[in-house]
Amino acid sequence: MNFAKKAGWALFLGGIAFLGTEIGLRFLKAPSLQYYRDLKILHKYHPEYYVDLEPNQSVFVRHFAGKWEGRISTNSLGLRGTKDPVPGKPKLLCLGDSLVMGFGVTDEDTFCSLLDGIRLKGIEYQTLNLGVDAYGSSGSHLRLKEIVSRLDSVSEVLFFISPNDFDMPEALAAKGILPDDQTDAIRETDQNYRRNFRIQFELTKHSYALQALKLAWEQLNVTASVTKLSIEKEIRSAGFSSSSGRDETVGSYLKNSFYRPPPRPDCSIEYSKAPVATLSPVCPEPVPTDIRCEDHPPSVSELQPLPELTRRSYDGMIRLAKEKGFRLVPVIVPIQVEEIFCHTNGKYHKLENYALRASAYFEGKGVPVLRLKNDTKRMCRIEPGGRRIGILDYYIPEDGHFTKIGNKWLADSLAKRLEERPFAL
Repeated sequence: MNFAKKAGWALFLGGIAFLGTEIGLRFLKAPSLQYYRDLKILHKYHPEYYVDLEPNQSVFVRHFAGKWEGRISTNSLGLRGTKDPVPGKPKLLCLGDSLVMGFGVTDEDTFCSLLDGIRLKGIEYQTLNLGVDAYGSSGSHLRLKEIVSRLDSVSEVLFFISPNDFDMPEALAAKGILPDDQTDAIRETDQNYRRNFRIQFELTKHSYALQALKLAWEQLNVTASVTKLSIEKEIRSAGFSSSSGRDETVGSYLKNSFYRPPPRPDCSIEYSKAPVATLSPVCPEPVPTDIRCEDHPPSVSELQPLPELTRRSYDGMIRLAKEKGFRLVPVIVPIQVEEIFCHTNGKYHKLENYALRASAYFEGKGVPVLRLKNDTKRMCRIEPGGRRIGILDYYIPEDGHFTKIGNKWLADSLAKRLEERPFAL
C-alpha cells in the first residue's frame, strides 16, 4: 500500500473516530462538558472584544459540580435578562464580569435585576446588565462604548472592578492563570491571536469533541504549571537551587522529609482556633485559622502602579462618561471572604490591595469610588425564627460568585449607598 493510500485510510479512520466521539459526547451529556456547552451557546464571537452574548437566548445552566444552577436569558441587545430597553426611560447600567452577569443565580435574582425600578432623587431607573464573564478592564470599556451608542437616556453606569482584572491571588497565579488585563495586553501584541481565537471559538461552539479537547488541553497546562511549581519548591527546599534560603540545606530537607515534630499552638493569631464550620456566627465572626490578617493596609505608594492597559481602559471610560453625559461610578465589592473576615474584625487582608490601587487611580482623576466594605458587617445576623446567617452563606463555595442572598445583600447595599452624594468611604 503506497503512502497516499495509507494517508487516506488514516484520515478516514480518524474521521470515523472523531464522528463517533462527537455522537457519543452529545448522547452522554456529561455534566462537566454540558456546563461548558450551555455557556458556549450563550456566547458569540465579537470582532473587537472577542466574546459577546448571543441575543434572545434562554438556557438553564447547571454547574458541573452542582454548586449552582439557574436560567440565563438575554434580551434583543445580548444583555442578560428578558427586558428590552425602554425608550426615554432613565437607565442605570451594571458593567463588569461574571459577578455582574450573575453566575450562580437565575435571571430575576441577579443584583442588577433586583435594582430594576430603583428610585434615586425621585427618578425611577431601568437597570440593564452589561456583564459578561471573563471580562477585564479592556473588555468592559469596549462593551460599554458599544452599548451606550445603542441606548438613550443613560444616566448612571456602575463599573464593578474585579480583583482578577490586573491582579491574581497566589493560588491561582501558581496555576499559570493570568489576570484578564495581562491576557488582553498579550492579545494586543500578537497579530495572529484574533484570527486563531475566532477559529477555535467557532469550531468549539459547534463541536462537543473539539470543546472537550480544548478543555483537556487547558487543564493539562494548569496541571503542568502546578507540577513545575512543586518541583521547583522541592529543589529549593533541598538546597540545590541558587535561590535557596540560608535554612534550606540538604540536611534540613532530609530532616523535614522524614521527621514531623508534634504541632505547637500558633500564638500569632488572636482569634478563635475552632474551624469555621463549628463557630456560631456571633458578630463579628471569628477569623478562620487559615486566614492571615494584617493590622493596617499598606500605603498606596508601596504598591505596584496599575498596568498600562488598565489605566488606558479606565481613562477611556472616564472620557466616555464626559462625552455621553452619564455618571461613572466605580464600585469596589468585597468578593473574597478573606477580606471580609479580616475587615469585620478590624483587620486588613492583602487580597484587598487591588481595591487600593484601582480606587487611588480613579480618585486621582476626580471620580469618586463607591466602596461596600463597611456594608459587609450586615452579613452576620440572626433571622427571625433563629436561623443564623454568616459570611460564607453569601458566596458559592470555591466559585467566587454570590448566592441568592448574596445578590440580595449587594442590591440592598447599592440602593442605599447610591443615594449618598458623595459616597461615604
